[in-house]
Amino acid sequence: MAYWSKQLLWPQRRRILLGTLLAFVTAAFGLALLGLSGWFITATAIAGISVAAGAMLALDVYLPGSGIRFFALGRTVSRYLERLYNHDSVLRQLALVRQQLFQGLAGLSPAAIEQQASADWLSRLTADLESLDNLLLRLLLPPLTALLSVILLSAVVSIWSWPAGLLLLGTSLLVCSVIFGLLIRYQQPLSQQLAGQVNQARALLINHLQGLPELRAARLQAQQQQRLCQLNQLLGQLQQHSARQQANAQLAVNALHSLQVVLAALLAMAGFNAGLFNAPLAVLLVLAVFGLGELLQLLPAQLSQLGKTRFAAERLYPLARQQQSTATTQPVAPLTWQSLQLTVAGHPRLPASQAAPLQLQLHASQPRLLVTGRSGSGKSTLAGLMLAERLTEAEQLAASCRYLIDNQPLTAAAQLTIRQHSAYLTQHNSVLADTLYANLTLGLSQISEPQLWQVLRLLELSEWAEGLPQGLDSWLGDTGQQLSGGQARRLCLARLLLRAPQLVVLDEPFNGLDPEMAARIWHNMQPWLADKWVLLLLHQAPPFLAGSQWRQLAL
Repeated sequence: MAYWSKQLLWPQRRRILLGTLLAFVTAAFGLALLGLSGWFITATAIAGISVAAGAMLALDVYLPGSGIRFFALGRTVSRYLERLYNHDSVLRQLALVRQQLFQGLAGLSPAAIEQQASADWLSRLTADLESLDNLLLRLLLPPLTALLSVILLSAVVSIWSWPAGLLLLGTSLLVCSVIFGLLIRYQQPLSQQLAGQVNQARALLINHLQGLPELRAARLQAQQQQRLCQLNQLLGQLQQHSARQQANAQLAVNALHSLQVVLAALLAMAGFNAGLFNAPLAVLLVLAVFGLGELLQLLPAQLSQLGKTRFAAERLYPLARQQQSTATTQPVAPLTWQSLQLTVAGHPRLPASQAAPLQLQLHASQPRLLVTGRSGSGKSTLAGLMLAERLTEAEQLAASCRYLIDNQPLTAAAQLTIRQHSAYLTQHNSVLADTLYANLTLGLSQISEPQLWQVLRLLELSEWAEGLPQGLDSWLGDTGQQLSGGQARRLCLARLLLRAPQLVVLDEPFNGLDPEMAARIWHNMQPWLADKWVLLLLHQAPPFLAGSQWRQLAL
């Protein structure tokens, strides 16, 4: 919580101060509106009774009436501005958090990402992220606004009687501190537990929906649904317990407010009898104190979000720290190694390594390696190991993986160097719901339009791109639904060719392409591949690779 408060609140302290001022002005207008309305009604009633009794009395109705309209209009305008301004501040904060989290996520290795389920990542980047808006909207502004309003009202009361003003201020602060301190103490662990159970239920439900066909085939759907029902029952019990605690806190706040109103009424009558002020002003002070209830009664529900926010902050903290470590990493020098050697024995996802160790070697004098094998033979696993992405210490021990660089064991610094100077074309076509330009320049900031068209011509996509309604700015549809399989594959290849890696892994680069087009595109790619180390993964070697200088390995 301290980290996120420092990251989100302190950099925007001026905006938060202005937002707090707007919220306080809204509350002050509300108190003034209620108090002045009470004064006007009381003064009008007294004037009417006096006139009926035959007394001569003059009452200016225009000035208080104008004041009532001013406070009513001011409250409406300030409330609108406060909501608009503070929600804009929250959106700015969440945008900053999203940037930090996605940078941290991009800096993680695939092995680290795969340690968490997709449903857990989805929960972190949606529900947990949105929970951070509680910092400003629920945990900071409402208590601060209520505190300032109590201080203001106590200062107004002290104009006629400073002991009464101090009594109102001291009683409010003391009792509120006790009530909300107990609420936070008992509600925060429960709220954190409830947030954890909701997160677990969300992940379980997403996994259930994703695996529904398999569950039906294995006749395990009823068992999985029973787990969901049990978790739902537990959530219901936790929510009832939480609601009961909030209700108790709300009852205590209502009792405090009732005590304040009774105390204000007694003090007002004492002041009226002592001649300090007249009856309308006494009613004004009582109704102003009564108006504090609107502020105090919101606090139990607002402060009960502390546990949920803390739970979200703790889950998002590692990603934010990962972003900071990634941002402070010094640029890595280009590869100067002469050889990469990977030996794999007994890997559970590489059947060929069970019988005999597999050895992959790239050397400066022979930088190209072709690996062939059927689907399920472990080519993608081998690619991840070669890129040192999934090569964790546990995996090296369990699967007897040995990675040597210039005959030296792999270090963390060398692993980072490989990650920063490598590119991996996976079997799956990743096309974003965005424009052609955005898909091509993903992660690149300095790419000119002539470079884009040059790469599109190499991959025989230029005529198709020119025929699009808006050229490079044309929308490709959700997940590239407007592209054929071959076009999507060449788009992913184009994205790769716009980069300058030194180690390239191509996993089935010709999926969706006919043999003639695949041969032409492969020929066009040769200048780009000339100075790179290449690992090519295919089901079988195509004819256009026959006779080329490739070391080959069959799985």
